[in-house]
Amino acid sequence: MLLRMIGALVDFSGRRPWLVIGLAIAAMAGLWGYASRLELRTELRELLPSDSPAFMAYERQAKRVDGGAQLIVIAESPDRGANERFIDALSEQLEEPLRRRAACVAACADDACRSACGPASLIRYVETGTKDVRRFFDENKWLYAGVRELEQADEAIELEIALRSGLIDDLEAGGGGGASGAASGGEAGAPAKKGLSLDDTWAELQRRLKKIDEFPSGYFSTPDGRMVAIRIVSRSAGMGDRSAAKLLDEVTALVGRLDPAKFHPAMQVGYAGDIPNAIAEQKSLVSEAVWATVIALVLILGGVVLYYRSPWSLIVIALPTAFGASAGYAFATATYGYVNTVGAFLGAIIVGNGVNYPIVLLSRYRDFRARGMAADEARREAVVNAFRAELVGACVAAIAYGSLTITHFRGFSQFGTIGFVGMLMVWASIVPLVPATLVAIERVQARLPRWLRDPAPRVSDEGTAGPGARLLARVTRRWPVVILAVAPVVLILAAWKLPAYVKDPWEYNFARLGSKSSREKGAGSWSLKASEVFGGKMNVAGAMMLADTPEQVPAIKAQILANDAKDPEGKLVADVATIADVLPGSPEEQRQKLEILGRIRDRLTPRVLKSLSPEDRERALQMRPPQALRVITPHDLPDLIRRRFEENNGVVGTVFYVKYKNNVSFSNGKNLLRMANTTGNVVLPDGTHVVTASRPTVFAEMIRSMERDGPLATAASFLAVTGVVVLATGSLMGASSVLSALVLGVLGTAVAMAMLDVKINFLNFIALPITFGIGCEYPFNVFDRARLLGGDVALALKRSAGPVALCSYTTVLGYGSLVFADNQALNSFGWVAVSGEIACVASALLFLPALLHVMSRSGALKRAWKGGLLWRGSHHS
Repeated sequence: MLLRMIGALVDFSGRRPWLVIGLAIAAMAGLWGYASRLELRTELRELLPSDSPAFMAYERQAKRVDGGAQLIVIAESPDRGANERFIDALSEQLEEPLRRRAACVAACADDACRSACGPASLIRYVETGTKDVRRFFDENKWLYAGVRELEQADEAIELEIALRSGLIDDLEAGGGGGASGAASGGEAGAPAKKGLSLDDTWAELQRRLKKIDEFPSGYFSTPDGRMVAIRIVSRSAGMGDRSAAKLLDEVTALVGRLDPAKFHPAMQVGYAGDIPNAIAEQKSLVSEAVWATVIALVLILGGVVLYYRSPWSLIVIALPTAFGASAGYAFATATYGYVNTVGAFLGAIIVGNGVNYPIVLLSRYRDFRARGMAADEARREAVVNAFRAELVGACVAAIAYGSLTITHFRGFSQFGTIGFVGMLMVWASIVPLVPATLVAIERVQARLPRWLRDPAPRVSDEGTAGPGARLLARVTRRWPVVILAVAPVVLILAAWKLPAYVKDPWEYNFARLGSKSSREKGAGSWSLKASEVFGGKMNVAGAMMLADTPEQVPAIKAQILANDAKDPEGKLVADVATIADVLPGSPEEQRQKLEILGRIRDRLTPRVLKSLSPEDRERALQMRPPQALRVITPHDLPDLIRRRFEENNGVVGTVFYVKYKNNVSFSNGKNLLRMANTTGNVVLPDGTHVVTASRPTVFAEMIRSMERDGPLATAASFLAVTGVVVLATGSLMGASSVLSALVLGVLGTAVAMAMLDVKINFLNFIALPITFGIGCEYPFNVFDRARLLGGDVALALKRSAGPVALCSYTTVLGYGSLVFADNQALNSFGWVAVSGEIACVASALLFLPALLHVMSRSGALKRAWKGGLLWRGSHHS
């Protein structure tokens, strides 16, 4: 029944080729149009399992602080004044819509009215400088002195007033008022006219004010004013989403309208921060993905043309492949709505893997035509003859991708799901599309001059093509034992190198996973300039976290520091910054300070001030605490500081920052694991469990997930491939020969990784389970062709080596396009996948035929040549 159904479909495609092709093109157009809405998300947290505690905590935290990604705009020119004028103009343009909408919302009494005020801006707020901060601390500087300092100042003033009133003698002046008067140049016996002893306290307050206000000009600028900046805090999470891109476009357009050259001819304006960095990384990935796919496609199609000596063969190969790729990305759009970093490059990989199926089918068709078979019969027999090899190839490839879907790591599962659908759709489309395309091409060629037609396919008398295939057949038949000697060499190397390697094969150096050029150009170079402007000034550096309530923060801080002290490898945390650090003490402490300041103010009476020289009187008036001083609450802090500790709902104090030591590298994955152990999910002394999250805890969860799911995906892939091969070969001996070649190729790849110290990361690990599936196609094709030829291994190799080598060539190019990627993780993925592909095809074309020759001579494979359980195929070979 299955044979009749396949034959009927092939015949229908031959009768109605343009209908089949038209439907396929229309479907592809619709699928690609739908897939054009697919969003690319490059942030590493998009690779994490969605049910991961760290991911869920990070998502909850992101909602509570409403994005918070930064866009820094920097004006650079030799003229400080021009830079400041430009920043003022830009700030006004950015803040005016925010003020207008805020006023509209404030005047509304219901939701309908507020909706009429328009959507919320993409900007949460704009930080233009430190003028407000400076004013606040200048007005409240007395409260930022310590209680003991104020008490000492009060005592000193009391003593000074007593000396001036003559109530006590100035013993330090040498005894008696005369000495004091002489020392001061006044009349004998008169009290000394010295300045009040607030000098030390005043000097300390000024020092603290200067430390707090590190931008004396009131602008975020370098000391020489060569660069001046503003900081825009957005509602975006800064992961390259469309809202972030829209904000960057709007700000860029606004800068263009202001025309920086009007302010200074040499002025340059650049963008730094989370948003431009993420968008630059995204654009780089998109560009690389497009170029990888285009380059792979050009080289693949060029190789197909050279192999078949036919440009028309491109259409036969390209249509099913393009259909499968469009189906895979359309499925991703419908299922996820976006792709992560890993999925962005599936286009090149699907093209490289997917062309294998039409290549095998086209090769069988041309083979039968070269041996004199009629076109309609050749189409039908090619499909039937290759169907088992194609079906097994599709099954093992789908298994390779599908094995990734059982993991919780989204970097694996999403990639696997899209690849699974794409590869299956390529395979499903070849039965109607390849025959239809062949018929359409033959009809078109019949109307063309002879020089535009394909040359007739040629084969030797024994039905083989190409000297390379004949050389392989001769070598493997004459020296099988010599070739098989490679296996023990690989096994010895594996026994020597792999045990130490597998103990810790993971890549913990995150600096080797990102873009190589991001720091040298574009947003990366402006980020370095932003660091020059800010340099940690007016910025709460560290990993941001949130408590459930402000009251929990002191206990969480103490627990984090206690956890850090227990780290056997040493302390990582320098401090935990909380809202309390920017307040002048607790309410009780401030009330105590206000009482002391009140006494100081009361002591500096008009009579006391009148006794001072004009210079001292002016200074004393400056130092006299104002009457308006009061207890400062978190809500009284300037916006620039308060907002860093504030949630969307206005709650202040739940946000805190873990500051790590300067010598702690965030590129070291082992450090990230230690940070996660110290700060993640803190348990307070009273048993309260506070779910905390930060970027280090997210990255640490990614490492744990990779370590857990990577071996699971590889084991699942190998076991499933083994099951398919056993069913398809119909014998344990046949399956053992195919699987031996596969394992040897994969083992050789692992040995090379160990010898070259290529560490496994969140991308290149995917190459291992995929290699089991894709790499299994080659030995099975050789084995199946030998079965169809009744056990003639040499003839099978002569007839199948060319298509198998071409299939491997296209797959190598699909992976090889990633070798030139700027992203180092993708680069390593490309190298590992290419190495695995070359090892597997070499094993299929050398090791397997040699093994089959030895086993065939011993009679071990007699039953295997009689056919498998999965599909018996046609009687043509």
